[in-house]
Amino acid sequence: MGKHTGRGIAAIEYPTGMNQNGDPSQAWIKMKPDGRIDVFAGTSDIGNGSKTIQSQIVAETIGVPYDWITYDNSNTDSSPVCTGTFASRATFVAGKAVEKAAERVKERILDIAGKELEIDPSDLEIVDGEVLAKGAPQKKIAVPDVAAAATWTYGELITGTGAQLKDFASIVDPETGEVDSPPHSAISYAACAAEVEVDDETGVVRVTRLVQVYDVGRAINPTLVEGQIEGAIHMGLGQALSEEFVVEHGVPVTTTLKSLHLIPPTGLPEIECVLVEEPQPEGPYGAKGIGEAALVPTAAAVRGALTAFDGVHRTELPMKDSPAARSAVPRLAKART
Repeated sequence: MGKHTGRGIAAIEYPTGMNQNGDPSQAWIKMKPDGRIDVFAGTSDIGNGSKTIQSQIVAETIGVPYDWITYDNSNTDSSPVCTGTFASRATFVAGKAVEKAAERVKERILDIAGKELEIDPSDLEIVDGEVLAKGAPQKKIAVPDVAAAATWTYGELITGTGAQLKDFASIVDPETGEVDSPPHSAISYAACAAEVEVDDETGVVRVTRLVQVYDVGRAINPTLVEGQIEGAIHMGLGQALSEEFVVEHGVPVTTTLKSLHLIPPTGLPEIECVLVEEPQPEGPYGAKGIGEAALVPTAAAVRGALTAFDGVHRTELPMKDSPAARSAVPRLAKART
């Protein structure tokens, strides 16, 4: 008697973004006379970090410091269209829209800077808030000075708009009506390896270690990507072992978070996140979505680890508290003793 371990692995593929006709995202960017930049978008940040990611995309594309960016998604009446934060699309689809808008703003900055410096815009670049002549960086003008010139000399408001939409008509063969190409531009891949420990006497299952490997295209903000994965692991372990929303005769019995049996943060195992970066051409800077995909493989890997331990193929979630799992506890207690 004592404690024994089992190991399991699960691999998944998951589509990034709806990315079909009827799923557009738009963005509008304007530069104020002092060079600061306002980004208007309709993407809701529900804790996924989309405001941070999209602001990073704008700053990187234009070539200005991140703290020059103000991101406004507070008014759905006046903001550009975004169909929502779902389907792992906030970075992949909406992020591409802000990237396109930022590219247009950059073009206008370079055009006006070219006039001020009397240099062809194609011979200029923007680095850390300054427009520099390529090969002759001493010839330069600060972006705020370009913004001021646009306002007071040329009477122009520097703006840019961007939209992302995959035309569904390009997917379906017009003659046969058959699907000619995948409706999604990107598929994310992931693998999760789980190690579980089972107490032979009590049947209590404890996940001791999880290794998650994710193809993210490119991690624009690695800290946020890892946070998404770790949060999904917390949810996935609850799905696998403890959480259960009970309804009896149409009436919810589970009425509090406590009765849902959430796993506390102190109950989380050792977690290792491995990010695989293989840029996806359709995504901003090669990025794919991660939000939903991160939840998918955890429960399957834990199930595989339990099956490796005792050979029982569990078919209900949660595996610890469901009737099928409870009936298997005696087998867990007797296995490999």
